[in-house]
Amino acid sequence: MRPLDRPFTMGQLLTLQQKIVSVLIYGKRYDIPVSVSEHQLLTAIAQDEIVLLPVNFERTRLLLDIPETSLHLERELNDFADSDESVTDLLKEGV
Repeated sequence: MRPLDRPFTMGQLLTLQQKIVSVLIYGKRYDIPVSVSEHQLLTAIAQDEIVLLPVNFERTRLLLDIPETSLHLERELNDFADSDESVTDLLKEGV
């Protein structure tokens, strides 16, 4: 992931479905479509107590900048599943 260079807001992850993530922004719920790669990442981090996600200002998409198929992300998520490292630490390392 790279630094965000456009206006955005943060949304709290509420629920995750196969093609949609629901986030809470300023007390209002937004349903945002997710790619397969985004869903893989969100499935792993959804286990954390509170998850904040960058959302575009129009609240129509996540700003995770993950390619549709990311072998690096898939490998990192598989490694993470077998480790004791927290998802927060993994993301700080720059998956």
